Amino acid sequence: MKKVKKKIALFFTYGVSLEIWKKKGMLERELKLYKELSKDFSVIYFITYGKEDCNFEDEVSKYNIKILYKNKLHFLPDLIYSFFIPFIYKKELSDVDIIKTNQMLGSWSAIIAKLLYKKYLIVRTGYTLSIFSRRVSKFKWVVSKIIEFFALKFADRFIVATQSEKQYFGDLDKISVIPNYVNTQVFKPMPELKNTEEKMIALFIGRLNQQKNLHNAIKAVSHFKNVRLNIIGSGELKDDLERLAKETGADVEFLGNKPHDELSAYINTANFCLFPSLYEGNPKVLLEMMACGTPIVTTDVAGINNIVTNKKDAIVVGISEEEIREGIRLILENKDDLKNHIGKNALKNILESYSFEKIVELERENYLV
Repeated sequence: MKKVKKKIALFFTYGVSLEIWKKKGMLERELKLYKELSKDFSVIYFITYGKEDCNFEDEVSKYNIKILYKNKLHFLPDLIYSFFIPFIYKKELSDVDIIKTNQMLGSWSAIIAKLLYKKYLIVRTGYTLSIFSRRVSKFKWVVSKIIEFFALKFADRFIVATQSEKQYFGDLDKISVIPNYVNTQVFKPMPELKNTEEKMIALFIGRLNQQKNLHNAIKAVSHFKNVRLNIIGSGELKDDLERLAKETGADVEFLGNKPHDELSAYINTANFCLFPSLYEGNPKVLLEMMACGTPIVTTDVAGINNIVTNKKDAIVVGISEEEIREGIRLILENKDDLKNHIGKNALKNILESYSFEKIVELERENYLV
């Protein structure tokens, strides 16, 4: 007797749409997992906040993906709309076997749907909301803790990205650890790509915000006249960082946002990467840098120090300007040995624990209900 495939509904992160994924260069990466999982499901519903996400129907329909976008009550603010979603899509949600969230933020919509239609609920969080929000404001921290409390209480399966986050939530049996994946077919060593310039190239990729600690990184780079820091990304601190680069005399080039599938070439061309964050969840960019085998100077903080080991698969330093400067100095003085040793170990780490194939295996285990 042929086994009947299940149906699943994926609730997008609060306020997020397929259009936003596309604008941020995330679309192909995020779709890749569900294109693969479509082999296991007869239907995958994407419940999004995009008013024009119907434009993506031709692209995803061949993978059994149906888009439930914000076409009804589209005039409502996202917050109010989020509480109406379980009722608007009653027909589809009452017919699925599994409900899943893409992130913690917005999980209340999925919880309501679970309670209404008695469905199996998987809550996924790529980063711990309360850990990030406590650095912003006490109010946001309190709201985050409330969201997390109800999500953990009502979830049948709770997915976090790291072992430390599992411990943070109480190390319960219902909690699974599934880190972010790296597409090792795209992010891989490319020996043919080399820096042909006179200066060494350091590369940073990410948001230009306080979390990324770029002020100290730029100050550190300013002490090395033979190093140029290329920065890929955008954010609220761009103007401030440009002023700092001029004031310190640091050679910094702001390249803006780049398509995700072009990042591997930038990483491979760089002599080393800088990832000086103050805190992280399970940073995709760091994992992608490691997959390319390019040496990395990164910081000894939560979300990073559980991925890499100092002088084994990265140079791990403190968050201060002086400590980052020392990490860069080690890279410059030992660049050949580090490329062969640290780069290879970083790639090995990715292939063993963070490859797309490995993460798909872990994902599938959660759907055996």
